[in-house]
Amino acid sequence: MSDSCTHIVPVHTGDYPDAEAKAREILAWFQTRGLVAAAPSDCTLDGPGYAFTPKIQTLFIEPMDPRVHDGVTRGLALHAGPRKVFHPMEGAELSFVCPGCGHDQGWDGVDAIGAWFAGEEDEPACPACGERFHINRYGTDRGGTDTPWAFSNLGLTLWNDHGGAFQPAFLDSMRALYGTDIRVVEVHI
Repeated sequence: MSDSCTHIVPVHTGDYPDAEAKAREILAWFQTRGLVAAAPSDCTLDGPGYAFTPKIQTLFIEPMDPRVHDGVTRGLALHAGPRKVFHPMEGAELSFVCPGCGHDQGWDGVDAIGAWFAGEEDEPACPACGERFHINRYGTDRGGTDTPWAFSNLGLTLWNDHGGAFQPAFLDSMRALYGTDIRVVEVHI
C-alpha cells in the first residue's frame, strides 16, 4: 500500500501574514473537535504531526474503511514558514494557464514557479500576451479535470486520510479559518 495525503492550502497574494499563528489556530480547531491527538508524534512523512483519532471520519462524506491504511503514518501536518509548492507528485502534470489569454505554458511554467518560490517574482508574465498575474491566478488544474497545484507559505496536510470526498461543511470551515478560498491538492506517493 502506498501513502497518500491531501493538502488544503489558502489562495492568497504575497505571503500569508502571521502564518505560524494561523497554523496554531488551525491545530486548535482540529484538537478542540477531538479529531487529532493533543501531542505531536511521528505520524506523518512530513516530520512530527498529530495522529488522527477515529473522529477524523466525520470530515468525510463516506466513512473510512479501517482496512484502507492501518499503518502509523496517519495524521495532520502543518506547514507555516517558507514558501512551498503543494503539488500532486506521482504522475503530476503541470497545466499553467494564463487567466488573461488562456495560454497554457505546461511544464514551461516551472520557471515562473521557481521564481515565486525563491521570492523573486510573485506575478509572472505570460509569454503569449505579456500580461502579469499573481501566481495563484494561473490555472493549474486543466480546467477542473486534474489535481490543482497550490502556492503558499501556509497549509495543512492530512496524511493517509483515505482520499474520500470531504464534507462541504469541513471545507467551508477551512475557508473561514484561512479567510480565503482554498485549494485541495490530492497526492499519491
